[in-house]
Amino acid sequence: MVKRNQRKTGGWLTIELIVAVALTALLIGILATLGSAFKKVNDQRWLRQTLTAAGQAQMDAIAVTGKPIDEQKFNELWPGVTCDVKIDTGDGQWAGLQEIRLTLWAEKRGKTVESAMVRYVPMREGRSK
Repeated sequence: MVKRNQRKTGGWLTIELIVAVALTALLIGILATLGSAFKKVNDQRWLRQTLTAAGQAQMDAIAVTGKPIDEQKFNELWPGVTCDVKIDTGDGQWAGLQEIRLTLWAEKRGKTVESAMVRYVPMREGRSK
């Protein structure tokens, strides 16, 4: 004869425990996936910010010295960033000014981020074309 305190519960406690562990594992998996996706987005945004900083520095160097930052120094400051510089004279309403056009790009995790910048600066003697 089974006493009242020693009755079998039919395994409900075990089922509840298994369900709780499964739901916890599912939530952890979802959070890990979201964290990975946010990291990829953050990496791309950080890379775009790096390109902007490198481009602004390159623009300022050309505007002040008349020539771009030395390629070796540029690679030291912004590793992995490639910069294409084109300097030309302005046309139309920009006549008399020098056009500086930069195209910057970098790659991270197989994705390429590209940025383009244009600035017009006054022409001065001694500034190289």
